[in-house]
Amino acid sequence: MDLKTAARVSQVHREIGELCLALQRPVDALADQLGRLSAKAMAHGVGDAAADLDRMSAASTRLQALTAALIAAPQPAAQEALAWLAAHEHLRHDLRTPLNAVKGYGELLMEDWQDGDASSLMPDLRQVIATANQLLSMIDDH
Repeated sequence: MDLKTAARVSQVHREIGELCLALQRPVDALADQLGRLSAKAMAHGVGDAAADLDRMSAASTRLQALTAALIAAPQPAAQEALAWLAAHEHLRHDLRTPLNAVKGYGELLMEDWQDGDASSLMPDLRQVIATANQLLSMIDDH
């Protein structure tokens, strides 16, 4: 591996680590918010939302696993560097995909819950969507 590639690998590895460390706390907060929202939804008898809430929680779990794996990932060895760089070109997309799922399903639930018995859950749902938007902005800005 030439010096230019080695420097690029080191820079990308550092940037990914910094981004994931910055995302870690809000990602964990999103998972907690979704857990509380799911529990409240079940207590309010909105079982028809269970599938969407499960999808949102699964997306949040995927995001937690991805950020944890990226934080713990060692810098690649020289012989793996080019393949590693190519794989990480799509990292922002990989981080955004579960957040867009959370946001999308959340917006669907907002439409469903606006006029029904679940309107008391709207502040919690708005907070989940706001956290997803915050994380998306962090990814875009980094």
